[in-house]
Amino acid sequence: MAGPRSYDRNTVSSLGYVSGGRCYYPGCPEPVFRKDGETWYLIGEIAHIKAANLNGPRYDPHMSDDERRAVANLVIFCDPHHDRVDKKANEKIFPVETLVRWKAQIEADPHEAVRRLREVSPEGLRKIVSEGLEQHDTLLVRAIDRLEESDRQAANLMRDLIDELTEAYSLQRRRLNPDLVEELSSASRRLYAMSGMIETFDNAVRRAERLQWDQ
Repeated sequence: MAGPRSYDRNTVSSLGYVSGGRCYYPGCPEPVFRKDGETWYLIGEIAHIKAANLNGPRYDPHMSDDERRAVANLVIFCDPHHDRVDKKANEKIFPVETLVRWKAQIEADPHEAVRRLREVSPEGLRKIVSEGLEQHDTLLVRAIDRLEESDRQAANLMRDLIDELTEAYSLQRRRLNPDLVEELSSASRRLYAMSGMIETFDNAVRRAERLQWDQ
């Protein structure tokens, strides 16, 4: 009986076509297929958006095995990114919604992708950046926790360094207050617009002074 990992040739070929042969992890240039002679081979790792079994990440008990092994539920990663994303411990870092978004991005028609990029709002962009930073922060904290098991002093030094960098960044942000920058920019624009008026006023003052001396 076919299980959730029983991928037929059409499924693998379809994934290769829609992915362009690249790892689904954003920004990763690694190929997941390699050609040898006239034959293409899968060298990446197929991962399920919703897990193949109960102990896997993002498991959905309401799915059938046919749905679990369908192209719509599958992505391909290079080995390092597969190890990072398809791990039960990282389920909250890489939820279903994130993988669905990655899949849509890499499989999108290039013209459609450009159109969507133009529709990105500043708020949406800030959210995307915030989500990415949050994921990196979580991974960094876990790495330090693992380091502490073998070298507590090194882990403490890492934490102190992060605290110092955070404080320095906060001070820098306060110095570059966005509202203040906007006010200065607005004031400079108004001053530039008034430059002709100021020159006229200066000339009028000079003429008044000359008239006063002539009298």
